[in-house]
Amino acid sequence: MHYREMIFHSVYADLRSEVAKRLLGFLWWILEPLMFMAVFYLVFGLGLRQGGEGYVAFLLTGMVVWKWFDGSVRQCSAVIAMNGGLIQQVYMPKYSLALIQILGNTFKFLIVFLILLGLIWGLGNPPSVIWLYIPILMLAQLFIITSIGFFLAAIVPFAQDLKQVVDNLLMLMMFMSGIFFSVDSLPEGFKPYFYLNPMVGLIESYRAVLLDDRAPSFHMLLESLLVALPFFLVGLYILRRYDRRYPKMML
Repeated sequence: MHYREMIFHSVYADLRSEVAKRLLGFLWWILEPLMFMAVFYLVFGLGLRQGGEGYVAFLLTGMVVWKWFDGSVRQCSAVIAMNGGLIQQVYMPKYSLALIQILGNTFKFLIVFLILLGLIWGLGNPPSVIWLYIPILMLAQLFIITSIGFFLAAIVPFAQDLKQVVDNLLMLMMFMSGIFFSVDSLPEGFKPYFYLNPMVGLIESYRAVLLDDRAPSFHMLLESLLVALPFFLVGLYILRRYDRRYPKMML
């Protein structure tokens, strides 16, 4: 119970500190992902003339879902090094450091996601009973984020150069997540390899609910969760196994 309270207090303190340090305060949580999405829409939607009717909603859905994953995982990969001074002075379970980053990003994601829902409605996709599947998709994504986040938080301290590898892999993963194109447009022989990326099935599930007004494929969601499960188990094991050694690595 003590660590649970510490985690939520740390999330609140981090969010409050982030707002206080920025001129625009919490508005930056909205503007930053919107600018990010606008850049890619200008490149792929207008510059390269990808997609067609409905491409704006298609792209925005993929980008908002991806940003929650990308921001959380990147921060988790650096979280132990970032808190090196703290963990040398005060003991706290190292998995809690990753959870603080994940929960903070989840709060910011919820704000942006509500804006996305409004935009999608304005673009001709009104709410329906199918939107009740959204919490299930969010919980599935939260598990995937936690799994990859724990794994990277656990292994990056052993070789700090891995942080650069992670950044480049996430960029590659972004372009292979079906954000800018439909996976249905790929040759059949390539599809099984794309679905090894758990974000592919997740993004398609969000689009099914928000844009196509149909239930997500639970088979596809289960595949994404099964891909993420080994990362969760291995990451949690390493974080616990080397819990007391991480502070010494930061010396």
